[in-house]
Amino acid sequence: MDILFHEVAGHTALARAIEHIGSPRFWRQVILLLRHWVPFDNALAIHFPAQGAPHVLEEYDAAPAPVAGELYLDGLYLLDPFYQAAREGLASGCYHLEEVAPDHFWQTDYYQNYFQNHVLVDEVQFLLQLPAGVLSLSLGMRRAFDATALGKLNLVNAWVLALLQQHWARSGQSLPVQPAVGDALARFGQGLLSERELEIARLILRGYSSKAMAQRLGISPETIKVHRRHLYAKLNISSHPELFSMFIRELGFSDDRGDSSV
Repeated sequence: MDILFHEVAGHTALARAIEHIGSPRFWRQVILLLRHWVPFDNALAIHFPAQGAPHVLEEYDAAPAPVAGELYLDGLYLLDPFYQAAREGLASGCYHLEEVAPDHFWQTDYYQNYFQNHVLVDEVQFLLQLPAGVLSLSLGMRRAFDATALGKLNLVNAWVLALLQQHWARSGQSLPVQPAVGDALARFGQGLLSERELEIARLILRGYSSKAMAQRLGISPETIKVHRRHLYAKLNISSHPELFSMFIRELGFSDDRGDSSV
């Protein structure tokens, strides 16, 4: 009997999500629908246009963090592995953090000083490629998603993406235009570093190891290490945390390590 009631509640939640396609309450209904099937601790719906700043569409059960929110929207999203994977052509679908993150992502300052405080420990995203941008629905957890949860999310992937597609077709054009922001990764180190060193600095910030960078760029790990030494020397730094701090300052924020909100 409990299973029957669970199924009835699930169908009711799905009906409500369909009913609210095109309305401001759509995102909350979809999030509640997904929570009916899989537990998670927070959710964020966001639109990444091809040009201009990201636009937050819905936040669910997230602790207020205005400084971190500004950081993310003003450029920290450029280190988001889901965003980068989508920008590089990842097909629409449901993806687990482990599928898209660089091999050293969990050692980066982005993960340890931003992600763990605001996204928590693990993340799954539904990504929908649009003609001019990407639509993302992120689910965050205080612990790792288990195989059952991941299986359920992949099972419902097709109709979640269909709902997002239909909702965007009805409401996407009505979003306010966000002012464009500069690409801090593109500006970072300009005038000091060579193009190759800039490329490697960006990959370091995103969490690529020397081996992974070498495979991506088609050069040897030893060459990567030489470039890393040179760019650290030119920037007068000696570690990844210092590189991350420079990137944060490029966004126009101070990097106060005594403040756990960053």
